Amino acid sequence: MTPEEMKKEFYALYDLMANSDKVEFMHIFGNVQKEMMEWFIANKPELAQEWIGRLEAVKWHNYLTHKEAEKIVGSMNPQAPWSYDQWKGAMEKHGFEMDEAPYYNRFALFATMNMIMSDSSKSISEYVDGEKTFAFVHSLAVDKLKDRDGRFMIRSYFSL
Repeated sequence: MTPEEMKKEFYALYDLMANSDKVEFMHIFGNVQKEMMEWFIANKPELAQEWIGRLEAVKWHNYLTHKEAEKIVGSMNPQAPWSYDQWKGAMEKHGFEMDEAPYYNRFALFATMNMIMSDSSKSISEYVDGEKTFAFVHSLAVDKLKDRDGRFMIRSYFSL
């Protein structure tokens, strides 16, 4: 089969499974997926990590993969204040949880905190002293990510 024929056959099989009420079809796809992931983990771990990150969507209302968050934060203008390692160190120093199921994962929180600082650092600095800035921005980000009416969706906000 050509790559195009394989792609067409895969999508036909996927549609058959997705539109069926037969649980055994889902198990077949799941078992093939497990075999594929085992191969990728052993042979292409960087790709496997990215796909595992994308599958985490089932766990969170707001999530980003590490790669997505780095790309978003890296393109902020004005420049985002924290790299992931700086942010993680500050989170640990403050004793803040990085993930809160089912609301958000750490990469969504990292990007949201940087977004707030990128967009509003001047205003924040007028009302919050330097020592409390990180905690204040953390609280604002958690408010956004746990928005009760569900309007803030980080993936939509950043067009993902």
